[in-house]
Amino acid sequence: MSSTGQELHELLGLQSNVVETISYSEFLTRLRERPEMADSAAATLVRAIESKGEVDIDSSPSELRPYLKMLKKMGVPTWKSFKNVRGSQRVVARLLNHLRAAAANGYQLRLAILLKGGPGSGKSFLANSIKDALEGEIVYAVDGCPVHENPINLLNLLSEETICKIESQLKMTDADRDAEYKTAVKAAKGSTDKPVRKPTLHDLLAISGQPCQHCWSAVMKGDKPNLSEIKVTAMRLSSRSFGISTWSKNCTLAQSLEMGSRGVVDMPELFGSAAAGKDANALASAEELDILLEATNDRQIPAGCGDSNTCGEKSSRKGFLPLDAVMIGQTNDGSYARFMQEQADPDKFMRRIAIFNVPYITSVSEEEQAYRAAIAEMRDQPHFDPMTLKITALLAVISRMKKDHAEVDIVKRARMYDGEQLAVEKKNINNAQPGSAANQASNPFGSNYGGRATTGTQAAPKKVTAYWSVGEFWAAAGEDEGMAGLNMPDMLNIISEAVSLVMRDAGPDDAPCISTLEMLGFLRTKIEQMKKKPGLTDTQKKVLENCTEFLRPPKDISDKPGLIEEEYRRVLKRQFLEVIAPDFERRAKELFERYRVHARAFAGGQKDAIEMVEQAGKLVERRVKVNFDGILDDLENNMGLYGESDKADFRRSVEGHILNLQLKARQATDEEGDEDEDTAAAAKVDVTWRTLPKLAEGIAKKLNDESAKKLERVLKSEIELSEEDKTTKREALQRFKDLGYCEHCAKVALTYFNDYQLWKQS
Repeated sequence: MSSTGQELHELLGLQSNVVETISYSEFLTRLRERPEMADSAAATLVRAIESKGEVDIDSSPSELRPYLKMLKKMGVPTWKSFKNVRGSQRVVARLLNHLRAAAANGYQLRLAILLKGGPGSGKSFLANSIKDALEGEIVYAVDGCPVHENPINLLNLLSEETICKIESQLKMTDADRDAEYKTAVKAAKGSTDKPVRKPTLHDLLAISGQPCQHCWSAVMKGDKPNLSEIKVTAMRLSSRSFGISTWSKNCTLAQSLEMGSRGVVDMPELFGSAAAGKDANALASAEELDILLEATNDRQIPAGCGDSNTCGEKSSRKGFLPLDAVMIGQTNDGSYARFMQEQADPDKFMRRIAIFNVPYITSVSEEEQAYRAAIAEMRDQPHFDPMTLKITALLAVISRMKKDHAEVDIVKRARMYDGEQLAVEKKNINNAQPGSAANQASNPFGSNYGGRATTGTQAAPKKVTAYWSVGEFWAAAGEDEGMAGLNMPDMLNIISEAVSLVMRDAGPDDAPCISTLEMLGFLRTKIEQMKKKPGLTDTQKKVLENCTEFLRPPKDISDKPGLIEEEYRRVLKRQFLEVIAPDFERRAKELFERYRVHARAFAGGQKDAIEMVEQAGKLVERRVKVNFDGILDDLENNMGLYGESDKADFRRSVEGHILNLQLKARQATDEEGDEDEDTAAAAKVDVTWRTLPKLAEGIAKKLNDESAKKLERVLKSEIELSEEDKTTKREALQRFKDLGYCEHCAKVALTYFNDYQLWKQS
């Protein structure tokens, strides 16, 4: 064979489904160092997901990074296994907590998982991602067993005395594991790696089951039954062979459970078509689902059940097979409610199922990414201005959120849901004191806002400032938020129709595009059409009425539009301010540093402050009076602080807030076992002008007001502009187009901006 032929032969080679075959004695010997060889299905799934790691936030699309960073900070990772299931991080976190508990022999081991959500919520994507995560994972099974059962099960044939002797010989007792763990902790001191205490043999046996008839017979053959004669095979889980199965009309539930043993069993439409679509009445379907109850509670399934597709006939059963599988059902509210209503004892199902609500996406950036992925697959694609899909996604997201909140409007909450850092003060904080649980949970600066914590002998501060947090919004909304609203199929259909219309009407020389304002008009039309659809539920009608309200256009220049167009105005104004003042970041940084210098001097009771200023291209020191040129008062007024007492409190608190962030970083580093110097820990906190949201708000307002005046000047007629202003205008418009606006979309946006004089609006 030629070298090219040999290379091609190797490239075409596939991994064998069987990795190795070893003796039972060898299997037990390896368990000491590799206890995962006896993992349950839940543990295997957790290991498979975690081994693939988390998404690298820094290499993710820039639009997603704030959202992903917020989740990470709140202890919700984004796992690579589910990166294509948009907005699923919180559901996945709950699922993994459930699976970890099951892997540790918690009661969750005896529960089936039920993913409940509306059409297009991502139930199937979640289930498919779980199955994909398991593809190729290696499990060890008793050679020849029909359900590929865990070899650890065979030890249950031995006496407790014999098991204890084996555990001692393998050095897998509690004492052995404690000693190993202590040694590992000492060795890992100063490292970020955290040692994990390995399970004892009895820990592994606690999750095991009783051997099936086949394995019992294999052990008992011959005159002297002996486990050492048993072979153990390491095999790769595969949806084409075993360990990953999907229940369909072509097989019984028992057959699907048997095929999915040692892995996962997906049961789409568990209480719908899959259960009732086998030419059987509802009672027969319920009887078949009784097998699911046996599979969860007893962790076993009937052997021989369903040989002739007569799964409900108890007489056809031939004993039982042990089952070790993660069982995942899917349903929607309607199917679930109808099925339960038909049952004489619905609780027998409910107590064997862990229900996980799968809401629609409530992150604007994740929703937008889903749209972009769908558009990328279209043959013909128009140009979208930078805000078209984002504003469309915003409508979908807020249609799914709890509408009413006492203090914070739904769009601002959606922005915070998406990772935007907003300092939204609470108007009523129930007299929470600094350091209280309520204040610490909501204050973006950390605890003790305004100075040191009060004690019993100290006077309480005049004012406590607390801020809303995303966690509080989530807690108030509850787990049912996102369960109703504009669904993904409807949104993709709307976008597809808009694309088709634009492409159809485009001339041969046109560059087809969709501006945000054009999409808003199309959305209004589609919502009105959807409201006329027959058979709408009360919930669906309410969602569409809310959308009509959100999309309300202004009657005239003085009329306030609905929330969607209002948000469009806010972002459009911000974009124009950014292009008119491209040095915004530099100026914001300078203001932040100057404010810190003067606030620090004020807090220390000094009369002068040392500023760093640029002269002849070099930074030099200059001594000025504290609050020179009103730097403190100016920014504080922009923050909404007008009283002298409030201003003084804030000035004194700035360095304390920054120090608090550094101390938290140091604490986190210590918990990870890192013993580097304090300076290294402090360096982990990137202190920027955005670090303190309240101060950042004041800086942004000051600079935006200055830019708005400049923008108003350059938007005048060319005849009224100086040559300098003409150059400024020309450069600004070019930068605006560089944001992603085509000629047509830029003209539409600029006309709207001028017509409504947005630079004058707050």
